[in-house]
Amino acid sequence: MSAPSNFDVIDTVLGFDRFADLKALREQRTKLKHLTQTSYQAALCPAEPRNFSYPLRAALAARMVALWKSQELVAHYHALLDSAEGGSEFRAIADPASGVAGINSRLAAILAHVDLVTLSPKDATRTNIDNLAAAGLDDRDIVALAGLIAFVNYQVLVVAGLKMLRDN
Repeated sequence: MSAPSNFDVIDTVLGFDRFADLKALREQRTKLKHLTQTSYQAALCPAEPRNFSYPLRAALAARMVALWKSQELVAHYHALLDSAEGGSEFRAIADPASGVAGINSRLAAILAHVDLVTLSPKDATRTNIDNLAAAGLDDRDIVALAGLIAFVNYQVLVVAGLKMLRDN
C-alpha cells in the first residue's frame, strides 16, 4: 500500500493540478511538502504495520477526517480503505455515526481514544493511555496510534487552510 514517489495526497485531494498558482505556492515549501507526504507514508503505510493493519489505519484516518467533516480527505481515505485487502471489514469504523456493535474491548478503547484526541485533545489524560494499555496495546502500539492521530489531524488542518486559499 504505497503511493508513487511523485504522488502528494494534499495536492491531489484539493485538485491543485487545476490551480497552478497554489501548486507553485506549495512548491515554495518543497521540504515541508516532502516531509508531510513522508509522514503520511509512515503513518498509513509503514513497512511493518505490526498490530495496526493497513485497513485499520485507513479506517481510523477516515473516521478522524469524518469527525472534522473534511470531505476531500473522507473521499481519499474511503478510497484507500476500499483498495486495501480486507478493507470492507473496517468500513463501520470509518463512520463515527455508525454504531460499531460487537467490537472487542481493544478496538473500543482505540476508537474512544481516537475520537477524544481528535475532538477534545485537551481533555486527554494519562488515564486514557492507561485505558489503551489495559485493552492490550503495548507501548509501541500506543506510540503508533498517537503518530497516526497526530498526522491525520495535522493533515486536516493543512487541507483546511489550503482549501480556504483555493476557494477565495
